[in-house]
Amino acid sequence: ALAAVLAAVTMCVCLANWPAATVVGKGRRPEQQGVRIFYDEFQAKKYATSSRMIKVQTDMTKRAMELLEIPLGTETMILDVGSGSGLSGEVLSEKGIQWVGIDISESMLDQAQKRGVKGNLVIGDIADGLPFRGRVFDAAIGISCLQWLADEDNRDHSFKTLIHFFKSLRSCLTETGRAVFQYYPKSPNESKMVEDAAKKAGFKGGTMVDDGEVKKLSKHYLCLSLGTKQSFMRESDAQQWKEKRAAKKERKMNAQKDRGKKRPRGHALDPEKRSKYSRRSRRRFLT
Repeated sequence: ALAAVLAAVTMCVCLANWPAATVVGKGRRPEQQGVRIFYDEFQAKKYATSSRMIKVQTDMTKRAMELLEIPLGTETMILDVGSGSGLSGEVLSEKGIQWVGIDISESMLDQAQKRGVKGNLVIGDIADGLPFRGRVFDAAIGISCLQWLADEDNRDHSFKTLIHFFKSLRSCLTETGRAVFQYYPKSPNESKMVEDAAKKAGFKGGTMVDDGEVKKLSKHYLCLSLGTKQSFMRESDAQQWKEKRAAKKERKMNAQKDRGKKRPRGHALDPEKRSKYSRRSRRRFLT
């Protein structure tokens, strides 16, 4: 009994000293806790040093840059919204692009400085609007940041917050500015809420989905524009995406048909192959 009490006390002490962000309920999304709580010093370091997270973030940033479809060069200025530990910024620096990153988490920005990123870093809450002067950025990207503003359970407040953010984004982009945000909506309604807020702020565009092998791996990209150019996909890219969607739909329909069929067993596949021996054998094993 004494040993059990000591074990329980030890466990309580360990949990009290363990970083708060690590004690998370199974299946609970990080944005349900708040970015300041989740991305503490422990989680920020874990995120910045994880080889898997670095690869995922790098791939999504490259995809966002493809969807922007703007001339890239040393004179291009891009805003990285929710820049975090600077993983997206490193992709921009490799292309010789000037960039500015903004994030609410001081711990994440500390990790970015330790990594020696080349962009300028600003600490700020995008829910309060972007603190930049007008017409300074040619484009903006954001990887896994919009879902922190979108909360379907508190739709009215979230919708107003999103509109305020998109209006501030519009003011700091050039007249032909474009933006691509990768995000994880909880539902189609939440995705529509984000799109409606962007359009109400004066943007054109919508959400494009890159399908993964399973639904969980699908990536949503909100593609926005202030100019007249609307296409966010090259012809070949659009055709490939349509073919992939059609193939997935066909596989799903075939799977539904197969589930409705009764599959015969053994020699039932060919009635001519049935024999007295096979029938006797089945009876012997069944009795």
